[in-house]
Amino acid sequence: MVHRILHMRLSIILIALIPILSVSGCSRNTEGNNYTHVEPDDAAMNAAIAKAKATSSDFVRAFHEQKEGTKDFHVKKPYATPSGSEEHMWIEVQSETNGILNGVVANEAEETKLVKMGQSVTLNLSEISDWKYVNGTKLVGGYTIRYFYDRMSPKEKEEFLKAAGFEM
Repeated sequence: MVHRILHMRLSIILIALIPILSVSGCSRNTEGNNYTHVEPDDAAMNAAIAKAKATSSDFVRAFHEQKEGTKDFHVKKPYATPSGSEEHMWIEVQSETNGILNGVVANEAEETKLVKMGQSVTLNLSEISDWKYVNGTKLVGGYTIRYFYDRMSPKEKEEFLKAAGFEM
């Protein structure tokens, strides 16, 4: 299945505000589209997803602790699209109990018809493809964000960090 990731340049403010996460730097990226095609056998993306899954207990612990200075707790989950691929959507987490997350879809869907922005959703922690939160000014987690950040030009990185309001 093809992974769909939202296009970063169109929603740089998402990281700070989380309405939309977008990314750039991969194939089939067209200015104006809100996602970028990533091949299912992309080793670096698959490693980023594997790392997010392997460290998901860190996210759950931080979410429950809600230490001073932490905010913007989100997970990313893939949803099937009519074309047979997947679109990964950010979800603002509102609660977690025994590996079950409840939250609200935090970005607009490009292809999937299964969810829409603002919709309440329930998912298993095992379904996530990424997680993130901000601690002070530092992004914690966000492994797929880092995947795309690493592929940005120096100018794109500078613009991204300025708009995002956090450090990588």
